[in-house]
Amino acid sequence: MVLEKESPFPSYIYNVEKLRSLLIKSYNKNSSISRALPKLFDQLKCLRSLDLSWGSIKELPKEIVKLINLRYLKLSNNHDLLELPETLCDLYNLQTLDLTRCRRLQTLPSGIGKLLNLRHLDNWETFGLRSMPKGMRRLTCLRSLKEVVVSDGCNGNKTFTLGDLANLSYLRGDLKIRGLGNAGDVTEARKAKLHNKEDLFGLTLNFDSSTARMCHEDMILEALQPPGNMERLEIRCFNGPILFPSWLNSSALAQLRHLTLGNCRNWTLLPPLGELPSLESLQISNMSGVKKVGEEFLGLRKEEGQTSTPSSSSPMIAFPNLKSLRFSNMVKWKHWINCEIPSTRVAEMDNAIMPQLQSLDLQRCGELKALPHYLLGLTSLKELSVDWCPVLAEYCQKEWPNISRIPNIRLDGVYVQRSSH
Repeated sequence: MVLEKESPFPSYIYNVEKLRSLLIKSYNKNSSISRALPKLFDQLKCLRSLDLSWGSIKELPKEIVKLINLRYLKLSNNHDLLELPETLCDLYNLQTLDLTRCRRLQTLPSGIGKLLNLRHLDNWETFGLRSMPKGMRRLTCLRSLKEVVVSDGCNGNKTFTLGDLANLSYLRGDLKIRGLGNAGDVTEARKAKLHNKEDLFGLTLNFDSSTARMCHEDMILEALQPPGNMERLEIRCFNGPILFPSWLNSSALAQLRHLTLGNCRNWTLLPPLGELPSLESLQISNMSGVKKVGEEFLGLRKEEGQTSTPSSSSPMIAFPNLKSLRFSNMVKWKHWINCEIPSTRVAEMDNAIMPQLQSLDLQRCGELKALPHYLLGLTSLKELSVDWCPVLAEYCQKEWPNISRIPNIRLDGVYVQRSSH
């Protein structure tokens, strides 16, 4: 049954004792649905699925406990919802709890560990959460958990820690860990054993912090090695030194297809990402310490503190499968250096660097002077976008005979050349 109401429920709705599924929509912030819910819950003893998404609910009634047979509860996009009642934790049959974009939700019930049958906790973009209850570690049946929040430790041993992730051995899909800047103990990061969670295919590591406390972020990042079959990886707000994790290489991340690096402000060089054999899209943003990009980025030579590159006896192709490359907000980046590859290390082909690149997007790289020659010669490159890069835009005009070989060119949001195909 589907209800779309902006006023209290009519009387006929209360004769639904055998109803199994109910969807209620209310787009009016002044709706009285929240006041009507307790009476409704009295009648729905057989309900299995309840969808209250996109509503105006500020408080979920404690009478929710009467829906003892509930398996599925969707509360997503209730932007005024601040907390959940502890009685929710007595719904022992609950398997899915969807809190997506409940952005003002501040806490989860402390007794959430009683929901032992919970399989899916969808808490994507619950920005108001600053910690998670310790009882989360008991939810060993969880298959999906969108976000883990690392707290600043103010609540002692009452909050979920990185080490508690080890208990959630069946997690799959995508996982975001935020608040890693609060994690002062590398031991907890090692206990998480992320590399053993082979059903995870996407991972975001966000080193944001609610405190000014310094921690060993380089050691924590090293300890949070993803599983080998990882396909999507994001690393954000990393404030550690320029010491790349040993696992950021072709052997540990052979299946990685999508990589995002952002706000790693202490890095003055980029990792040797050209070694990653399956990488298809790469986004790099807000690297305020990077002034040049050169051979170290392509993985053609070994730099201090970085992993070794492939054997010189093997043909070398940097970024063999990369199709999309984007740089944005690189405020100090001036030089993208041309690379001279020793003939003994070039594969027997015309393009030894990014041979499949189709799209190059540069935004707000205000000091970047030029593009490397190896990009201009790519026959695969179909799209070039240069936005808010005044020096580079001037370079493009001067080098137009070479640049114009690219079918689609956009400068500051306007296509100056566009293919009809």
